[in-house]
Amino acid sequence: RLEWKKLVSFGPAAGMFFITMTAGNAVVKHSNVDTFIVMRSLVPIPCAFLESLALGEPCPRPASWVGLCMLLLGALLYASVNRGVTMSSSSWMILFLVMMPVDAVLIKHLINTTGLSQWGLVLYQNLVAACLGIFCTLSMELSSEQVRASAWEKLSSGGLWTVGPVVLSAVLGISVSYFQMSVRKVVSSTAFMVLGVSNKLLALLINQLAMEANGGFVSVMSVLLSIGGAVGFQQTVKGKGLSQAPQAAPHSNSEAGSLKAYLAMIVGLIWAAYLNISERLG
Repeated sequence: RLEWKKLVSFGPAAGMFFITMTAGNAVVKHSNVDTFIVMRSLVPIPCAFLESLALGEPCPRPASWVGLCMLLLGALLYASVNRGVTMSSSSWMILFLVMMPVDAVLIKHLINTTGLSQWGLVLYQNLVAACLGIFCTLSMELSSEQVRASAWEKLSSGGLWTVGPVVLSAVLGISVSYFQMSVRKVVSSTAFMVLGVSNKLLALLINQLAMEANGGFVSVMSVLLSIGGAVGFQQTVKGKGLSQAPQAAPHSNSEAGSLKAYLAMIVGLIWAAYLNISERLG
């Protein structure tokens, strides 16, 4: 059963998640995947500081910082021997690097305080994010009658080959969301960010070894260096990545904290809208 108070409390987290998805897609669109990998490898560093301040999570040990630096160094080396890091989407990169650590810490706080099950967390986050996504799509991407008619015609005339991938994508997204919430419940925000980068690095490694990607020695070793850094972080951080923060009492969200979260989300939405409109006008 949906509860209005919990729905409202999930607004900022879902909004920031939507903003980071938009910013990440924009970086890939205007730069390349290598730039996104480097950017994503940076996120655990500010996240570690933020969750120490906001959630009381122990600050990583020196050896753990070495692991995070190895993770970033490997990503930079990988990018340098492939397509390189391009700064053509620097504004979107800054937005991503600001919002993603805040979103990670906020979601962890909500998991600890709302008392919801994994499926409850999935329902609230995806429901709010979907409503926000539909609103932004209709107002920014499908703003004219002609564009909406064209999109509907393509969707309705494509049959199963068009609708099927959309439905499959939604089902897979919900599945990933469920397992994501299950993992977030037991690990720290920084450990979860490192895990997310590791998944992308493993995909790169498989692509290098089994497909037609750059399988040169330096390229492969750079990915292994990053993976080694991620493993090193997990093995040296207190609790082996499991959350060590003091457990907050359920339903302990404060109105002041919710207001700050909403202000951060609104700033992010205005920022993303400004960048989107600037690109369309430019």
